[in-house]
Amino acid sequence: MVPRKLEDRILLVDDLSLVRRTVPARLGALGRKIGAVSNVPEAWEWLEKHAVELILLDVVLPGKDGFTFCRELKADPRYRHIPVIMFTDVGGNVFERSMDAGADDYLPKRIDDAFLRIRIHLHLHLSELRREQGSALVPAGPATILLATPSTLLQAQLPSQLAGEGHNVRLADRLEDILPSLTGQERLLILDMAIDPQGIHGFLSNLRMDPEAAGVPVLLLCDKDDVEHLMGLEFMLDDVMLKPLTAQMNRQRLKLLLEMGHRLQGA
Repeated sequence: MVPRKLEDRILLVDDLSLVRRTVPARLGALGRKIGAVSNVPEAWEWLEKHAVELILLDVVLPGKDGFTFCRELKADPRYRHIPVIMFTDVGGNVFERSMDAGADDYLPKRIDDAFLRIRIHLHLHLSELRREQGSALVPAGPATILLATPSTLLQAQLPSQLAGEGHNVRLADRLEDILPSLTGQERLLILDMAIDPQGIHGFLSNLRMDPEAAGVPVLLLCDKDDVEHLMGLEFMLDDVMLKPLTAQMNRQRLKLLLEMGHRLQGA
């Protein structure tokens, strides 16, 4: 067996040379080595030789497509633990098809660089926690979630949806009320950027320096016009979602973030 090179962490599988050249630059701030191949046979060969922590996988590939390759990866005990993010601009129901193929996430290629890095970092961090603590699934029981938003629509919709899944949602509608509202039981903070766009950076800095609250995962909700401000916030966030929200995407994001909250904070 060929020894694996430990310095290679992310594998990009895409048949377009432009994508294979630009994505490593887009992910540079993560400080990870990026390997890039153009098809499924090359990807299998790479996996045999390198230690891979995450796979960015295009759908449209020469020969075998990305969905088929993802199914094969998730059926292989050697590689099923590696997070797979379908990374494509294919239209239609690509999110549903990605989930059906066993992928851990889906992202369009035409996405803001900071958004891309935040999502990849979430999966890398969660994989690291699984390695340290064991890969067994954490309990899927009810969780306490703090929702901080000035939107009456979100204050009505999200708690109703989350309560239907057994979660307890508490509300805050001012940025200055969030830290005093945290009880130490929260598995997730859902933070709407609209609550105070100018104060978000300072708040997150204080949150991450607070020993009692630093381990609470933060999901930021923002509008498309706010994406340009993510670069200054990305390393203080665990995930980000664009409004308007969809129930299907909500469930996928919350599943990952609540697992992280449980692993960071314990039972």
